[in-house]
Parts: sequence; structure tokens; C-alpha cells
Amino acid sequence: MLVRTSDLATADIPVQGKRFALALGCFDGVHKGHAALFDALLSRAEGRIPAAWTFSDAELSLKKAGRIFPTEEKLRLIGERGVPYAFLYRFSELADLSPETFVSEILVGECGCGLAVCGYDFTFGRGASGSAETLSRLLEPYGVPTVILPPVADGEGPISSHRVRLLLGEGRMEDAARLLGRPYFLSGTVEHGARLGRELGFPTINLSVPADAALPRRGVYVSLTELDGRSYRSVTNVGTRPTVSGAGVNCETHLFDYRGSAYGKRARVELLSFLREEERFSSEEELAATIERDKRTAAAYFRPYPAKKGGAEG
Repeated sequence: MLVRTSDLATADIPVQGKRFALALGCFDGVHKGHAALFDALLSRAEGRIPAAWTFSDAELSLKKAGRIFPTEEKLRLIGERGVPYAFLYRFSELADLSPETFVSEILVGECGCGLAVCGYDFTFGRGASGSAETLSRLLEPYGVPTVILPPVADGEGPISSHRVRLLLGEGRMEDAARLLGRPYFLSGTVEHGARLGRELGFPTINLSVPADAALPRRGVYVSLTELDGRSYRSVTNVGTRPTVSGAGVNCETHLFDYRGSAYGKRARVELLSFLREEERFSSEEELAATIERDKRTAAAYFRPYPAKKGGAEG
């Protein structure tokens, strides 16, 4: 399926008879290594239609490791990198194909591949038996060039989705943001919560965390929340809220200066810096006092930012 990355709608161009320049990969996290791949794609498309070729699910090793971003956010981030379209396939559709069949029937036959761009570690075909070099060899008889990019690295080695997941799990959000090229975020539609935050004087917005997400370290974070087209300073707890319920992972955020109801609205919560571990408190008063301390700490983090007016109901 070919979709527009800008709005995830089915693409408004026919695939038949078109020639596409394809960047191939899972692109989990759309990190700086992936950005280099998209830059190469756009600079070498030469009249071909640029598109990402990727998976619409998490059936690979991501099923155990967790996805950094869900498919919808992944596609939006790819679009922000300047790639207007994406071919989406389910891994189960392709798992048993040989490298030869994948190239002839999928890339050339179904996707009109006129240029392939991939990373040095790209694999494909049954049992990941095909490599980037295999791809280049199999596309050559069709007159399709292949661009294989070397790793994008920093002082600790190649930038990879695996490294990003490890940093998230350790709560090292600044380091994860450096590899991603942007802060890590959670997004979704604001849901009704237990309303305890409002009763304590700290109204919150609540987002569900996808079951297959690569979870950051559980605890409290300095955050920046996008809501209604604006950004608000905030403090976020990612965890099970043991003082309240102790069940299910939730993203609960107190916005400093937002007033009004956010229920049913889409929000994006960027986790900027880890503050502390999630705790169980003996009383609501103790919880409220700790939230106030968290808010003061976060306010110090945000001193360069101008204050905005407004508090959220939750």
C-alpha cells in the first residue's frame, strides 16, 4: 500500500507505470542514521518519486524489543524529513520470500523501484538471507542502481535503534535525543483519568502507552507538551501510578500553564530529562508535596522559556 506520509491517507498517484526512488528499512525511531538515508534518497532521486519502503507492524525483533514510535508517528517523522510517500507491507506477507522473489515481485513488480537506497546493514528475504550487496546484485539486471550508505556514527559507535532503546530504558533522555535528532515523545488522545491530580491541585492529562512501545525508564520527567498547537512546560510520570492504582503503564502529565479541558484532544509529550524514580506514597499529602518539588525542579530547567498562561483538567 502506498500512503502519503503527511496525513497517512492512501496516495493520490497510481503506482503502475511510475518509477520510484526507494529508501528501504524499518526506520524505527527515524534517528540520525535514517535521516542520512533520506537525504541521500532525495538528492539522488533524479526525477523518480521518492518514497520510503517499510513495515506497517512490529513483527520483527521489534515485537520483543518494542517500537520507539508507532507506525503513524514513524510515517509523520519520515514526512518531516521530506519524503512524501511510503510503501507499507506487513512482515508476514514477505517472511517466506526468497531474496530473488522479493526483488522481482515486490520491489520491481509492485513498487516500480527505479533506485534503491539502504544502509550497510540492511537485510531482507527468508531468514534475512539477503544483504545490501545482494540487493545491489539482484537489481542490476533490471537497470536499477543501489546506493549503500555507511554507518552514521558518534564517539560510541554506529547510531542505531537498538542504542536508542537502551538509552530510553536507562532514562538517558538527553543522550537519546542526540541520536534521534529530536526529543523522544509519547503521543495520543487525552483520556479520562482518576482525577486525583485535580483534587490535589495538580490537574493532569492522561495518555495510554502502546503495549508494544519501547518504554522509557519508569519515573518522573521534565517534559514539554504540545496541545492545541502550542507548547507547554510540564512534568510527566510514566509508570503504573502505584499510589493510585498500581496497574497498567500510563503517561500522566501536569501542564504548568494550561487551563481548560483537554479530553479528546491530541497531545504530544516530549520527555526531556529524568527527574526521579516512580514512588509509592503513604498519603495524598506526601504525593502532593513531592509533585510540588518536581514542579519547582522542572521550572528551573525551563527558566530560558517564557511562561504561558493557563492548567489542564484531568
